[in-house]
Amino acid sequence: MRLIRCPFFYVLILAALPAIGQVQLDRFVYRQPDTAWRPELLAYVRNTEFFHPAEEGRTRFGALAGMRRRFDVAPGQSAELGGFVHQEFGAMPRFVPWIRLEYRHSKVMIAFGSIRDRSHGLPRQLINPDLRYAVPVVYGLEGSAIKNHWIAHYWVEWLQAIDYGSPFKERIHGGVTAGFAAEWLEIKGLLQYHHVGGQIDASPDSDGNRLNYGAFAQVHLGSSWWLRAAQLYYADPLAAFSPESAGRGTSVEGVWRMSKRLAAEASYWDGRNFQAPLGQGLFQSRNPEAPLAWHAQDRQMLGFGLAWEGASSLRVRGWYDLDDRRLQPSVTWVKCVVLDPVSGTKHRKGLAQQ
Repeated sequence: MRLIRCPFFYVLILAALPAIGQVQLDRFVYRQPDTAWRPELLAYVRNTEFFHPAEEGRTRFGALAGMRRRFDVAPGQSAELGGFVHQEFGAMPRFVPWIRLEYRHSKVMIAFGSIRDRSHGLPRQLINPDLRYAVPVVYGLEGSAIKNHWIAHYWVEWLQAIDYGSPFKERIHGGVTAGFAAEWLEIKGLLQYHHVGGQIDASPDSDGNRLNYGAFAQVHLGSSWWLRAAQLYYADPLAAFSPESAGRGTSVEGVWRMSKRLAAEASYWDGRNFQAPLGQGLFQSRNPEAPLAWHAQDRQMLGFGLAWEGASSLRVRGWYDLDDRRLQPSVTWVKCVVLDPVSGTKHRKGLAQQ
């Protein structure tokens, strides 16, 4: 039995809200580097006990440590330089450069280089939360503009470049979100572009262009309740990556802030042939890491979660698949520390809204 079928009207009355249990991650992502070198550390443990053909479970236990510094070049123009060592348990350490050129004028911002937040405020169905730990820094172009209550954000990310005879194809991810944003209500449209290709590679894998598009909204009900919803679509016009050329999905979620530190979340997902190349596999009709290995036309999921925000962030979440009757749990713990190189004390910064 299907509980709801394509209820687009939910998008107009419900909401999209920053994910609970990620304040420490946001503290690291949105911290504006100042004009002093300050050591930063982001430590995390993310364990997904998924036993599902759409997404396999995995454990990430690691840290990102380094420094960033801002250099003011001219009024409204700045450069950020730095680097991090990304160490995951069971893997070799990787050096991640931080290079960002930023221009600000009035209510417009354009930046080239390191992308500050690779989630771009998109629903988890379009950006897998796991990517924020697996590949914490990507490079490209991003910008935003604000006019009264109207806001827009755009980006282009070069996820994989090639040269002649590469054993893989180039990958580019871009998109735009735009809409109305007020203190208690936000409604946005979105377009997400995925390109896989290249004329000089030696990879036999499929190439082409795919789109995700739709709308999402959020509303704040009083001081303790939030609601959110999203109506999302998938398009592969040439069916280059799977036999399905189109799909759709609907998400409805609610959050109850039980106290200053504790919050609970409940959600429902209804999808039909929905795919998102960078999204979380649990919500899709095919595994994004192996598109041709498994297929389920219709997907329905019930979700619930608890989050604790204190000196660190802790989130426990579970997804119940209404088709195979199994629970898919996950646990995420995150801690961010920014040190003052002179006194050695923690350097606290305000948080920007996602």
